[in-house]
Amino acid sequence: MKTLIELFDSEHIYNYLAATVFRPQKVCFLGDYESLGVDVGSASKKYASLMGLDCHFSFVAANSNDYDELRRKLRELILREERLGNECTVDVTGGRDLALVATGSMIPNGTQVIYYDREMNAFRFLGTEKTQKVDIALTCEAFITVAGGAIYSGARNRGFDDAEWKIIRDLVKVYFENKEEWNKFVKYLQQVAKGEDEKVSDNLNVDAPFSFKDGNGKTFTCNEKIMSALVGAGAIRNLLVTPDRKWVGFTFVSGEMANLLVNEGVWLELAVYLAAKESNIFSDVQTSVKFVWDIPSGSESLAEIVSDSTPRNEVDVMMTRGVLPVFVSCKTRVPTNDDINEIYAIKKKFGGDLAAGILATTKYVADNTPIRERAEELGISIIDERDFKNEKIVQRLEKLTELK
Repeated sequence: MKTLIELFDSEHIYNYLAATVFRPQKVCFLGDYESLGVDVGSASKKYASLMGLDCHFSFVAANSNDYDELRRKLRELILREERLGNECTVDVTGGRDLALVATGSMIPNGTQVIYYDREMNAFRFLGTEKTQKVDIALTCEAFITVAGGAIYSGARNRGFDDAEWKIIRDLVKVYFENKEEWNKFVKYLQQVAKGEDEKVSDNLNVDAPFSFKDGNGKTFTCNEKIMSALVGAGAIRNLLVTPDRKWVGFTFVSGEMANLLVNEGVWLELAVYLAAKESNIFSDVQTSVKFVWDIPSGSESLAEIVSDSTPRNEVDVMMTRGVLPVFVSCKTRVPTNDDINEIYAIKKKFGGDLAAGILATTKYVADNTPIRERAEELGISIIDERDFKNEKIVQRLEKLTELK
């Protein structure tokens, strides 16, 4: 396949799926005037770079409500490529109704037409029995890019070695075993783990009162049971509590562990991340994915976009399963309608109908409740404390992200 004509669609990944599978020399988008803006050109170049595509992109606009114009421009494109001796294929996975009808009128003339069959997860060559299985691994950044967004910050899961991941896995268990007392304990660590004008990781040795009050009269107390569990997990060492429970001393095993332990909200994210990695079915898994709803173009830099008032979001955990992106929002409280609406908006904008949206919470969310009904209406799944207690997160993630 030398030339691919792609009917531009609102389902972003469909615009690039055939190009990723067949890797043609040229890709020509045919879409309406409004959809083929500057961002499409920038997104195409960035996506090609991410996925290693060596193809030339071009764009032809037509009135999506004018059948004659659509058919004329499509025919001109096909004839142009045929004169150049290029095999030409039209992908009708996306596109509006009239564009599909216009393409259909070309089939009797011998135009090769393909279509992505979601149930088969394969491209079908219409009019023949030929199919092409879709077996590609898309990255999280690729999905954000094709939707016209840009990731602007490094993910939290980078930089840990195998030994550190072993500690983190054990700490996740400690967190769930003590989740009712965890936030209060973390607030104690935040108070004692750094001096004035210091970062937590500046001094790994801690020597502090077992219990004390701050300037506002708020009491902070060490939780000896959790501290012992941290020793068992290998996150701290040299733990010493005086017999009168007045002083406690310990050493963080590393600056990375120190920074994690003073973060209240990171453990649910890491639990989901580790489950996704353990399943071995996801192509890419990232935590704390920060992105803006725009993409650099021309002389504009990503730094300039981030500094402007461009809409931005952070997804706690994002993963990809083949052609399916998964967006996960993590909450350590009972989820609300606003939480569901937020993850739905991200799913719709950056993943479309193919995407899966999941809300993970450490709380119990009963079946047949308004919040679950609302989530179901919007196609958002909920993972709650029952799944974590029963250690069924891997199975749940696999089930909720099946391509349907």
